[in-house]
Amino acid sequence: MTALQWGAATDVGRIRNENEDAHSAEPMLFVVADGMGGHQAGEVASALAVQTLHGRLAQGAQSVDVVIAAVVEANAAIFHAAHQNAGQQGMGTTLTAIAVLPADGEHHSTLALVNVGDSRTYRMRGGVLQRVTIDHSYVQELVATGHISELEARTHPRRNIVTRALGIEPTVRVDSWLLSMVRGDRFVLCSDGLVDEVPDHEIAMIAGGVAAPQAVADELVAMANRHGGRDNVTVVVVDVLEGLELAADEAAMVVMEDASAAVAELAVGGSENDTPGLYGGRDADAASLTAPMGVVADPNVTLVMAPVDGSVRRRRLTPGLFLFLLILGLVVTVTVTMVAVVLRNDDTTPADTTVPVTPAPATLAPVTLAPVTTSATSATSAAPTTTRTAPTNASPIPGSAAGTTAP
Repeated sequence: MTALQWGAATDVGRIRNENEDAHSAEPMLFVVADGMGGHQAGEVASALAVQTLHGRLAQGAQSVDVVIAAVVEANAAIFHAAHQNAGQQGMGTTLTAIAVLPADGEHHSTLALVNVGDSRTYRMRGGVLQRVTIDHSYVQELVATGHISELEARTHPRRNIVTRALGIEPTVRVDSWLLSMVRGDRFVLCSDGLVDEVPDHEIAMIAGGVAAPQAVADELVAMANRHGGRDNVTVVVVDVLEGLELAADEAAMVVMEDASAAVAELAVGGSENDTPGLYGGRDADAASLTAPMGVVADPNVTLVMAPVDGSVRRRRLTPGLFLFLLILGLVVTVTVTMVAVVLRNDDTTPADTTVPVTPAPATLAPVTLAPVTTSATSATSAAPTTTRTAPTNASPIPGSAAGTTAP
């Protein structure tokens, strides 16, 4: 048997006039939905989401697919309501929810966690607060790609822009995880009205320092208002009183999850979560996920009883790692090519087989000058003319080329 204890609190904040958040906290289902700020009828969208999940999951769910199907159904309900009422066009909501899956006789009950948008679910284990869900927001993508830091994201002028929400499109992509229930775990579900005002380390101080879950929820809402209360704020806290037992060394292995690295992985190639103990997020739409209640879980999914943050983790292909591997590949290719060229030149260079040739000495044939004959044609003769003729029997100069003249 698995026992849970919970508490919930919500407040309109110090600036807004209406509370567009909605939530549910009951034995088998815990939900926080944040109506889209700036959109018409955001409170209607968040209420529809909570009501739909309550109708489908209040008695629990048989598999994570059933939970995803309920979220897809909520998305369709909001989308159709927005198109049927002109005053509600453009409304949407974020959603983060935990549904309890029953025990199968051999294992304890498990938790199906689903998320769309920038509402969050944290888990406190062994005194360490871990952000389990990944924000679907513009600033989170900037953080994941290294353009801004986590600290800069808190004050970025476009921090309220979400990249995924219920009711905006006819289909929606749902991130989902299957979590083992571990005794002593504490889950904190909240809207962005908390995380925009209160940093994670202060959330950890309250979540780890206050015993009763209702007191934790009340204090976190009050802290958000003390820090400014610029938005509606909703918090649901769930404690696991009975479940799996973790050894001391396993609990010590729990570390903070790097959410930005996980989003970089999504951008590179998929939504599968590679962390042991988690069931990876997957695409969901109304056509492919219409599983009725009672559908069993995928038999290929293995429940990992070790902590979520086990030591066995796959290497994530971040943009920086990809660039490093690309440069390394180019350097190796150029080096191998140059070595091959050098070896080829060494093999094909001919040996020096030139034999020096000593030219024979040139022998000049004797040249005999014909006698000069002078004749006078008259007493007043012209200037004398001298003619030199080489003998016809003279030998040619050895080595001379045709068309040359000997001196």
